[in-house]
Amino acid sequence: MDPTALRAAGAGSAVLAGLLLTLDLADPTGLLAPGRAEAVLTVTAFFGASYLLRRGFLATWGLLVLAAVVGRFLGTVPLGEGPFTTAWAAGFTGVYLGVLCWPAAIPAWIVTRRTRRVWGRPVPEFTVMTAFAGVGGLLVLGSGWWTHSPVGYAFGGGWWFFAPTAGAGVVGGLVGLAVFLAVVHVASARLVAGPGRFVGCWLACLCGGLFLGFAQSVAALFAYGPADAVSGDLWPVLALFIRMAVGASYGTVIGLFAATATILLPGRKKAAVPALALAMTLSPEASALPDRAITDGHGRQVLLRGVGVNQLVDYWSGDSTKETVRPLTDGDFRQMAAMGFSVVRLAVSWSLLEPTPGTLDAGYVARIRRAVDQAAANDMVTVIDLHQDAWGRGVVAPMGSTCPTGTTPLIGWDGAPGWATPFDGSKRCQFLVKELAPVVNRAFGDFYADRGGVQTRLVATWGRLAREFADSTAVAGFDLMNSPGLGETPPLTSSAALGRFYARAVAAIREAERAAGGHRHLIFFEPGPLWAPWPGFAADPRLVLAVKPGDLPIDPARAVALAARMADRYGTPLWTSAWGGGRLAAYAKAEDSAMIGGAFWVWKQACGDPHLAGTDPAIAGNLMTVDCVTGTERGPSRSVSNAVSRAYPRAVPGRLASLWSDPERRHLRLTGTKGTGRCDLDVWAPGPTRPVVTTSGISSVAFRQVPGGWRLSGCPAGDFALELR
Repeated sequence: MDPTALRAAGAGSAVLAGLLLTLDLADPTGLLAPGRAEAVLTVTAFFGASYLLRRGFLATWGLLVLAAVVGRFLGTVPLGEGPFTTAWAAGFTGVYLGVLCWPAAIPAWIVTRRTRRVWGRPVPEFTVMTAFAGVGGLLVLGSGWWTHSPVGYAFGGGWWFFAPTAGAGVVGGLVGLAVFLAVVHVASARLVAGPGRFVGCWLACLCGGLFLGFAQSVAALFAYGPADAVSGDLWPVLALFIRMAVGASYGTVIGLFAATATILLPGRKKAAVPALALAMTLSPEASALPDRAITDGHGRQVLLRGVGVNQLVDYWSGDSTKETVRPLTDGDFRQMAAMGFSVVRLAVSWSLLEPTPGTLDAGYVARIRRAVDQAAANDMVTVIDLHQDAWGRGVVAPMGSTCPTGTTPLIGWDGAPGWATPFDGSKRCQFLVKELAPVVNRAFGDFYADRGGVQTRLVATWGRLAREFADSTAVAGFDLMNSPGLGETPPLTSSAALGRFYARAVAAIREAERAAGGHRHLIFFEPGPLWAPWPGFAADPRLVLAVKPGDLPIDPARAVALAARMADRYGTPLWTSAWGGGRLAAYAKAEDSAMIGGAFWVWKQACGDPHLAGTDPAIAGNLMTVDCVTGTERGPSRSVSNAVSRAYPRAVPGRLASLWSDPERRHLRLTGTKGTGRCDLDVWAPGPTRPVVTTSGISSVAFRQVPGGWRLSGCPAGDFALELR
């Protein structure tokens, strides 16, 4: 045995074990440490491979990443998501452990720093085998590894995107494969020697994948367009993490096959990569996309713009002297209509729908129905949103709980009933954000795995609720779950498992509508943080991707552009399920540019809302505010009112081609093309003064004054344009 290598491996392993143990014990979220079982696998693989390679810092750090990826894969195989999905997801663990645990490689470097540096020659047969594995990967993995994955929005279709995938086109695919193979070839000279030949080959491919993700991110810095251009936000950092994680998992998979082939086949056998096969596998994907507009029963494109209503939500209360929601009255709906809204996103609580397992509360359903009818009476449709924040009321920490330094006891929230909340000793402490609390991740983990039949119960509840509104034209659709959580094993839980729940819920809703003789409503589905369900999770033509542009710390224009790219991958329309906060004008501009609708959050907020817990506010609310001292309701500020009540087309015969508005001056410009079906343009314009209109290709233009503004109607023909001033 080489004592220097043994000491290096032992030192590195000791530091790694200590670091993983520290993360496991000190991390209040449970997400930074990879789990006890995977830590054992990581340390074991790290120790053995370090001894074989004897190559100091680079090899040691690389082996840490490789072992973490393999450990994560082995640790999550029992979840049953399949080898493709599990292997893809494992790369994220490797990258964040590579970032956090690089100190473990320093002791190995220190111990071996005086030893002779050995640089071998590149291993040509290994490069050839890697090329064959890469070509095979094109056939097996396809674009699913990048553009059609749960993070496909991070990979655009511009010149800067290169990867060994058909999704990058012929040139991008060839460049991506060339970059990957070049790094593998060079790295093999440094990492492949002696008894570490197999692991060294494998590690060289991992390095190639990591570098590929890094190179993609560097190239993207010079890209243009709102989705990719540098704009001073944190997107380049998030995108670097995503791209390197995907590259790491790709390199690990390709490297396993290439290294095995290199060891098993005689080293002198050479082969050329068949160029014809490569060209065939890199044929461009079809560029045609399905119609991604939300349409009504007359074939008109509709922009569902309105507001979220939380006044039927079952919030946890931390102060019995303060109400958690405001009463929902006819006056609320009249005020909404006076702001030009065409949709109400009505938040409802599972805890009130199903207070005991298997029982749908008729009284609560009646309250929902009344709200739907009130909206319809004011010319608005409703999206029924199954709302949740941090799982539910039952996640609250017991009175007198203490938490580690830097964390606070978790308060209760809203969503799931108490019987669906785990009480198994999970930490009920909050670190940074409520969604990262261990008990919240455990609750979502149990839900995604359907432990105790919790998911089955919610799927059945969705079916029963859909049956109640199966024949209602006042209900535009159903939002399956607000802001789904990570679970304990992201991104598997927040992508594949989330998609499986959505597929079950969609099937239950469609069966209920069919059995009741109703019609198929829109079904809105939301992504999780960073990750989304795999495309194709449900083959239903009435799905709508619903996003929250404010969930990530990025520019509103970029957020909407990335969401539009994600909707392209799904082949669905795009809708914003909640927006608000700062930069309202920037979001409004992005929404118009994308020609989509959305719901501002929130109509009214009570002073006892848990979102305000610990702040003792004088004023509560985002849109219609309330004085927390006197209880007096106030109207919106001018900036908020201008953004949410700006002019827009409620319904357009055919399809929009462009849309622009100036909320401050109340200007609007739009163009479009008339399709078949009903000829009935419907445009909202705010304010008491009738706007001046200029049109082209639109006949029978007429104005009708309504509370809060004006409704314009007309009949377009062919290409048309309209401007309001």
